[in-house]
Amino acid sequence: MRSKVVAGLVMLAGMALTGALLSAPDEAVITVDPRETHQTIKGWEVTARLWETNKREDRFDSSWEKRKDEILGRLVNELGINRVRIEIKSGIENPIDYWARFRSQQIGYTEYRQHYYEKINDNDDPNVASKSGFQFSMLDYQVENIVVPLAKLLESRGERLYVNLTYVDFVPVADRGNLSHALKPEEYAELIHAAFDHLKRRHGLVPDALGITLEPENTEHWRGRQIGAALVAAAKRLRQAGFTPEFIAPSTTAASAAPVYFDEIAKVPGAAELMSEFSYHRYRDSSVKDVLPEIAKRAKKFGLRSAMLEHVGGNMAELHADLTVANASAWQQYGIAAELRMSDKDTGGHYYHLESTRGGPVLKMAERSRGLAQYFRFIRAGATRIGAASNSADHRPVAFKNSNGTHVVVVQGDREGTIRFLGLPAGDYETQYTTATETAVKVAAVDVAPGGTLTARLPARGVVTVYQRNAR
Repeated sequence: MRSKVVAGLVMLAGMALTGALLSAPDEAVITVDPRETHQTIKGWEVTARLWETNKREDRFDSSWEKRKDEILGRLVNELGINRVRIEIKSGIENPIDYWARFRSQQIGYTEYRQHYYEKINDNDDPNVASKSGFQFSMLDYQVENIVVPLAKLLESRGERLYVNLTYVDFVPVADRGNLSHALKPEEYAELIHAAFDHLKRRHGLVPDALGITLEPENTEHWRGRQIGAALVAAAKRLRQAGFTPEFIAPSTTAASAAPVYFDEIAKVPGAAELMSEFSYHRYRDSSVKDVLPEIAKRAKKFGLRSAMLEHVGGNMAELHADLTVANASAWQQYGIAAELRMSDKDTGGHYYHLESTRGGPVLKMAERSRGLAQYFRFIRAGATRIGAASNSADHRPVAFKNSNGTHVVVVQGDREGTIRFLGLPAGDYETQYTTATETAVKVAAVDVAPGGTLTARLPARGVVTVYQRNAR
């Protein structure tokens, strides 16, 4: 039977206040203030991407499906993912279903990619959609193989999957087609409505949000005003059909571009008022730290959430800054899993890897995911960030109150040392840490009484999470 130490590991609730405030030379003191509140978490996101597009062998690869249960189960239960991005490429408005040809091995990846953004108008009337002019087979594949299983896994935990449907229209590899959704917002609205209608009719799925367009700097025509016009047109068309999703924009490649794009979006009448989430990515951006406060400022001014929704190579230090400086409510690194051969490097593009070993391929959590899990797994959708301060620059805290009343404090430490937590609400707490050499190491549970403290030891540079198992 595990032991419980009232008022923490070393401190008693009855000790004098002056004694509670003293700390050893190597001890960091974290003070939690539940009265101070900030953003509410909307979810930890992943893009529905595995190794189905085998670029090396120029073919469709279904081998990941054999490990689907293991991959998705660990994604939800081990890492803590509860939000997914599914994408519709602009070229789905096309009389030819290139995804179906690719999946059936009629064409390879190289040829399939040439048509990603080849837009062929279904007809000349944006108010009347021709069903043969839209190809949703890739969307169906994502929903059936990824979204539905993820939703069921979260339902078994008493949680709900948040689905972000995002439109992608990058600079084309080859053919542009005869249409620009960016320059014809009513045509864009037609495509989006067709996608929502298809998802509801075939799968009973209505996305929670629409990402207006992905990384507009990588597109030909999508700029702030075009995003705003498309947003207004899509919202009108969807509402007429009974759909009321949240809207996400501008999802710029560089965080520094996000305020510029947003300001242009806001010039379109009604656009900013329709938005729910002010999104940005973290690529090619040396000044990202300087722009995070600007993102938080604009989001607050317009009553929006902020969200960092993609960075291949993203790590827990970036996550921490996005949460505490930009007040991010959602965060994403990128894909679900990738095959990693012995000569390959972990670039931080996927949360899991199927790694080649002498005993056969083994599914492993990617290196950066180990630290991210210390946040994702314990801070759940609906959690509100509360105040947390440190007396040590080497130990950076962030604290949350989950919707079920439990509290979580995560501390990134640049060195080993003792960490003392003050201000934790009374309850039963556990501690878990991850370092360069150890992952998710649990420490004995502690019963913290009112006015008590909790002390934990971080044995090396890493991250430690203190989480309340039940609230009082």
